[in-house]
Amino acid sequence: IPVMTWVMITGRSSSLKAGEYKISTGDSVEDIVTHVVAGKVLEHSITFPEGFEFRDIINRLDTAKPLFREEGDLSLELIKQAIGTDHEVLEGLFFPDTYHYIRSDTPVSILQRANKVLQVKLQDAWSGKDGGLLLKNSYELLVLASLIEMEAVVAHEKPKISGVFANRLRENMRLQTDPTVIYGLGDEFTGGLTREHLAKDTPYNTYRRNGLPPTPISCPGWDSLFAAAHPEEHSLFYFVAKGDGTHYFSKTLKEHQEAVKTYR
Repeated sequence: IPVMTWVMITGRSSSLKAGEYKISTGDSVEDIVTHVVAGKVLEHSITFPEGFEFRDIINRLDTAKPLFREEGDLSLELIKQAIGTDHEVLEGLFFPDTYHYIRSDTPVSILQRANKVLQVKLQDAWSGKDGGLLLKNSYELLVLASLIEMEAVVAHEKPKISGVFANRLRENMRLQTDPTVIYGLGDEFTGGLTREHLAKDTPYNTYRRNGLPPTPISCPGWDSLFAAAHPEEHSLFYFVAKGDGTHYFSKTLKEHQEAVKTYR
């Protein structure tokens, strides 16, 4: 019996729910109708890893299948309106995670959810922050967390790296963190940071400008948000990558320079 005939006979035509369904070869007509009446639509998922930039998120949404799309549905203005933000740069405003969606969802609806999660996580981190933190607001915490996300490879070093940044901010020392320079160079950076890159003045060059960069440089995960809110207390001001995912931390410039010779 055709499916629609079966639906009419059993009196369930008004109970059908539109959507995308997965049907197996051995499913009976009754099985199919039961699935559709129950609204068990097929779910898909999309993942935004920690450290993704906004452009990475947009690229992933552009290639995600299947989503309901309309022309211009990922324009900056539409996204800003959808998440209700005044920020000109949308970097860091979406929480890195795996999001489930159905065929009728739109790219912007996924961004809305990722932004709402970010707001909740950021508020949790900000409200529970350590006293004496030299940050004016939760957005600055988000900016700092994005730096920690890009510098740390292993999670257990995040509070220590946060402590280095906190010490530097306290002493009005420039943060001098390579990922901000790279972010500021944009497409100009093709790999291999040079002295010329470090000397180029952009709003994100923390070798040439004091304080935090103007916006996040990536989307930080919870570990980085928590580390930004709870920096480890120590007297360290420098760190250099050892090549195995960890860093060597130093108190003085002289010690740091020796470490650089050793590990680079």
